[in-house]
Amino acid sequence: MKTLTIYYSRAGHTTAVAKKIQAIVGGDLFEIKGTKNYGSYARAIMIARREFSSGEMLKFMGDVEDFDSYDRILVGFPVWYGKAPQLVISFLVSHNFKGKEVYPFCTSGSSGPEGAQQQLQNACGKATVHSGIRFKEVNKADVEAWLEG
Repeated sequence: MKTLTIYYSRAGHTTAVAKKIQAIVGGDLFEIKGTKNYGSYARAIMIARREFSSGEMLKFMGDVEDFDSYDRILVGFPVWYGKAPQLVISFLVSHNFKGKEVYPFCTSGSSGPEGAQQQLQNACGKATVHSGIRFKEVNKADVEAWLEG
């Protein structure tokens, strides 16, 4: 099974988690980068609220080479208003996930990925979107249980 870990990180915490997960499971790593600077957390949340309300599809930079060759996609994001950031959704809807296994993971001080589950399912179309997990610390046993569970 060919694995791709994709993630968005505003402040670097999700980057650290994504890199640790990728080191455990192998495969490739891709950072979703937007064209917008969200700045501070307070500013980012204010902008995110407008993006959620409008449903705006945001522009991202770069893309995954040979996306169709991946079977398992791990999707990482910070939780904003109980959801995945609109930039992540914009990236997901621009790709064909038919037949892929999608495993969401998030970083957050208090919220889990549950609020993003339907959002991700809608964005990934005909993929199988598994239950997500929130990581504060990453260890091999937790990652393996999540992917097997």
